[in-house]
Amino acid sequence: MTMSLPDDVAAFVKAKGNASAYTARILRRQMLEEELGKSERVRAEAGILTTAAEPAESEEATLERWVRVAGR
Repeated sequence: MTMSLPDDVAAFVKAKGNASAYTARILRRQMLEEELGKSERVRAEAGILTTAAEPAESEEATLERWVRVAGR
């Protein structure tokens, strides 16, 4: 896959070392965020209140936990 990015964005991603791995990680995070948003709306409509993170849980740990829950 080939993508065209603005010069400043391309320079930022290139500076991360492995541009493909960095880009994939960011896109996976966005995909998961969108899926969680849909799930949150469905739960809210059903009257189910949930929290996205456990106390003092890092963002990375939250994402890993949700990935496990989603069965990915």
